[in-house]
Amino acid sequence: MRASDVRPRRLVAADAPAVHALTGGFGLTPELLRRELAADGDFRWAGLDDPAGRLCAVHRSLRWGPYLFLKGVYVREDVRGSGAAVQLAFALRDAARAEGLPGVAAWFEPGMPESTIAELLGLRRQALMVHRFVLPLTPSGGPAPTAGAAPTPLRGELELPRECAADRSAAVDLFGAPADGPLRVHWVLDGRRLVASAGFGADRDGLAALLAAFGPLAAAHGADTLEFPVRASDIIGVLQLMHGKAERRNRVPVCLGALSFAQRQPGSPPC
Repeated sequence: MRASDVRPRRLVAADAPAVHALTGGFGLTPELLRRELAADGDFRWAGLDDPAGRLCAVHRSLRWGPYLFLKGVYVREDVRGSGAAVQLAFALRDAARAEGLPGVAAWFEPGMPESTIAELLGLRRQALMVHRFVLPLTPSGGPAPTAGAAPTPLRGELELPRECAADRSAAVDLFGAPADGPLRVHWVLDGRRLVASAGFGADRDGLAALLAAFGPLAAAHGADTLEFPVRASDIIGVLQLMHGKAERRNRVPVCLGALSFAQRQPGSPPC
C-alpha cells in the first residue's frame, strides 16, 4: 500500500478499540485512551486506513504550551516504508495551522525515527540540551467526577513565584519564561504522567521546589509520576538523579524542536 492511496483522518473516541488493537494504546489504559481521543482541545490523533478500511497507522499529538506537540507514531509492519508516518505528521502540522495554533513541536533525539520526521517538517532545534526525568509520586486517584461537571482540563499553565527560579543557574523552562511579570510554566497530563515544562535543578532544593509547585496539581489529576527537564550540562545533578528515585526517559541528551507558522524557516516544507 502506498500512503498516497489513502487520506489521513482525525481519530475519535469510537476508534479507541482499533487504536488499542494496533498500537497497544501507547501505554495508555483503554479508559485514558478513549479520554484522549474525545478531548478535542487537548489532544489530536490522526490515522490512516488501508484499502480494506482497517486502521494501519496512528500518530498521537497533544497540546503542550503554545504548540501541538507531536508525541508518538505507530505504523503497521506491512505499511512501513510507505511514507505513512510522514504523511500523518504533515497532516497534524496542517491541522494545527488551520486551527490557528502558533506552531508544532517535537523532541529531537539522535538516532530516533521521530527526529527524521521532525527535520522533514522543518522544525528548528533549540540550543538547550536536556535530559527528561520522571519522579514517582503517590497517586491520589484524582478528583471524583460529579454529574454535569465540566471535564477536568488535561493541560494548562501554572503561575509560580519568581523566586522558584531566581539565582538558580540549573533552572530551565523549555518554552522560555518572560524577563518580567509572572513566571508561567506549562503542564500537560500524558496518561498518568504530569509533564512540566520547567525544572529547578537536580539538587535537593530544586526538587523540593518542583514538588511544591507541581505535586498538588499532579495529585489532583491522579498522576503517578512527574516528568521534568534537567540541563544536560548539569552532569553531577544528572548522575545524582540516575542513582536516586528518578528515572531518565532518554538515552542521550535531547532538545526541543519547533516550527512557528508565523516565521517559517528557510528550506522547510510549505505550510
